[in-house]
Amino acid sequence: MAEAGMKGLALFNAIKKLQNEGRITVEGEGADATYTLNETEASHETPTENGEEQVPQEQEELIEPIQQVEERVARSAGRDNTKYKFNGQEYGKGPLVLAVVKKYVEDNPDTTFKQLKEVFPDTLMPRWHVFRNEQEAIALSAKKPRYFLKQPIKLKGQKEPILVTNQWTAALIDKFLPVIKSVGYKVR
Repeated sequence: MAEAGMKGLALFNAIKKLQNEGRITVEGEGADATYTLNETEASHETPTENGEEQVPQEQEELIEPIQQVEERVARSAGRDNTKYKFNGQEYGKGPLVLAVVKKYVEDNPDTTFKQLKEVFPDTLMPRWHVFRNEQEAIALSAKKPRYFLKQPIKLKGQKEPILVTNQWTAALIDKFLPVIKSVGYKVR
């Protein structure tokens, strides 16, 4: 389930919470897992004075996160081929990030690895990070290229170049777009 990526992380966390609270039972692992709702008195909706169903507080707390997950999953039903215009050229998600990081380094040639991590933090891309040093990126790309291996970016004062990840989803690029604006660049 963890391999479902960031889109499924909120759903995974909601399921884990229900499991820890004893409200669901999980049989099997990974894609073969089966989830069963445990019946408890609190799990049933109760009618109010006007006859409408009242959702218990603990279930109500889960409704909004589940709706957000459903929206993300619905959005990701097909391949997102959105194009972004940056610096006069059109890019897909991953190439856009590469172009922005390259442009930032070009415009700020004295930027160190640490400073670049502050501008483009790992929290934007928790699994692969926005960029890594070349050696780490190559090691993580052993089975499948997860970085732009043929487009290293050299930072001043660093022996090893960095490589930008190519693993951008629609949900992750949405987190990256405000960062582009915060450094003074425009994307359409």
